[in-house]
Amino acid sequence: MDQSALFTITYGVYVLTTEVDGKMNGCIINTLSQVTQEPMRVSITVLKENFTNELIEKSNKFSVSVVDKNGSLDTIAHFGYRSGRDVDKFKDMPYVLDELNNPVVEKDCIATLSCKVIKSIDLGTHNMFIAEVVNAKKINDEEPMTYANYRDLKSGKLDQNKEKQSDSKEKAKDVYQCSVCHYIYDGDINFEDLPDDYVCPICKKPKSAFFKVN
Repeated sequence: MDQSALFTITYGVYVLTTEVDGKMNGCIINTLSQVTQEPMRVSITVLKENFTNELIEKSNKFSVSVVDKNGSLDTIAHFGYRSGRDVDKFKDMPYVLDELNNPVVEKDCIATLSCKVIKSIDLGTHNMFIAEVVNAKKINDEEPMTYANYRDLKSGKLDQNKEKQSDSKEKAKDVYQCSVCHYIYDGDINFEDLPDDYVCPICKKPKSAFFKVN
């Protein structure tokens, strides 16, 4: 099977947040779809291992913020590279509360949706939540970041501010990609030299889940 065929499917980059009993958390997802117009409903999928998934199962509500195409990678890293079980992700992150008491992230985002879960579906490694959109807000008219944009930014192929391709004379290096969440590893250490207990910083899958893409 040519897994690269699946990478032609368009994904976005979103900050998913929720709250239950005063505990707030958020993570990065790339799967948000509108499923019906009337009533207005959307679906998201979340890795079961994520603390945000655990909280949504208890709260039955969430907020989704659509990341700006020119948004800072620091914001994505803030919500995507560490677990809310270990840190308070909202300690130093500005937010507002929506009518469902979800923390809503507007920094580096262009729109937000506040949603009530009406159904959940067990997908094995992930849960799918189908939800009613109870409120939506457009923050600005900038373009949304796609997951392809994010991969290019993360790998250094695209300048974040000027959107220029990196120097073509620079020697290409091997790139490895997570087969589960499509995270691109581009660290200074060769992927082969990483310790055997290395895990994907996004979905926590082991080193064996990565494959070479060039």
